Amino acid sequence: MTDDRTLPSVTKSLDEYMAAVELEEGGYLEEAEKHARKSIEIKRNIDAMILLIDILEKEGKDSSEWRKALLEEYPSNPETYRRLFESSFNKDKEEALSYINRAITIMKKPVYYYDKARLLHSMGREMEALASIDMAIRAEQRNSTFWEMRAEILYSLEKKSEALEACEIALKINSRERRALLLAAKIYLDTGDKEKAREMLGRIENMDEEVRKLLDLTLS
Repeated sequence: MTDDRTLPSVTKSLDEYMAAVELEEGGYLEEAEKHARKSIEIKRNIDAMILLIDILEKEGKDSSEWRKALLEEYPSNPETYRRLFESSFNKDKEEALSYINRAITIMKKPVYYYDKARLLHSMGREMEALASIDMAIRAEQRNSTFWEMRAEILYSLEKKSEALEACEIALKINSRERRALLLAAKIYLDTGDKEKAREMLGRIENMDEEVRKLLDLTLS
């Protein structure tokens, strides 16, 4: 039976955590950090600790103390290893791989296989990446992000027709999947179909330098 005395502290901790989430999403990192720390101070919890690590790393601050605490306090939670994976992704890819494999060992969530695929793709280990993203898709077939990742891997393997097919599936699920639209445009440009490339680019909501450069290629 839950002790009613614990409920106020849980509620207050959650309130601080939600404030931190919203502030981080708004880009107010300094204030978000304060609320995340307050949430943890009121009641130690994995969600606020992971959020604090996210915030500290976005601020360019040292998160090692909290990564160590996360591992010590939640060693059997797969989200611990997913967070450590994210911290290592751009610093030590082999270490990141060991962390995401540990998360998968604990719980075979589709998103963990997706994470593993994007890491392996970034390492140039494309066939392994393809195997991982296929695991994610088998478990969650209507996820446009997973299909877009599959398209990127196939494109790197120079399997352009299969990559385009994966883009089309992603866009059937989510017609605004930006990366799928960009990749489809690149594939159409590669095959000389500038009109279809323009069509894909025209569906992208927010134009940036990458989109403008591709548009210029369709007009040359």
